[in-house]
Amino acid sequence: MEIIEPISRSIGLINKEDCLILIIDVQERFLNGLIGETKEIFIQKIKHLIRVAKVLDIPIVVTAEDIQKNDTVHEELMVELDKKIKIFDKFIYSCWGQPDIQEEIKECQKKVVILCGLETDVCIMQTAVDLLNNNYRVVLLSDITFSRNIIEHSIGLKRIESQGAIISLLKTWQEEITAGIRTKTNKIIKMHQLDDVKIMLMEGINQ
Repeated sequence: MEIIEPISRSIGLINKEDCLILIIDVQERFLNGLIGETKEIFIQKIKHLIRVAKVLDIPIVVTAEDIQKNDTVHEELMVELDKKIKIFDKFIYSCWGQPDIQEEIKECQKKVVILCGLETDVCIMQTAVDLLNNNYRVVLLSDITFSRNIIEHSIGLKRIESQGAIISLLKTWQEEITAGIRTKTNKIIKMHQLDDVKIMLMEGINQ
């Protein structure tokens, strides 16, 4: 297995070939901190992230905290995910601290982990710090990461950024890895409007 070499925290632009997406604990219980339209936009954005990953062949690792107690990931995401993607049953806060999840991350052999999910100040923060300490680059998509309230979310973001992670947005990251260029498989990007939030939807075109 490839050994991830130590890296500089200043990483320049992100290359999609280096990316792994880690979606943490998007379960109904933890989504209760988001209300009304905010919750719906959050779910739609993560669904879009999954679609982008499919189009660009970016590996996805998904966790759900204590499935027996809290149920699995949100049903709309289950529909979007490929059946071959395993949902890891997580029992500790940091994904890196659980051996089976850590092994899955290592097997992907990627240098940059794109983080999103719940909750920013607990599982997301502890996972981010552990990944950084193990020579991974971490990009946090702050608009698809949240805690039970805005204060906890803000504190989590500050801690993660102070450790060396990049705080970004779904749209920003997507534009960065695609550079606005159509892929050779002739995929296109369409604009989809969700209230005042524009979500880029990627769809494939059959040749």
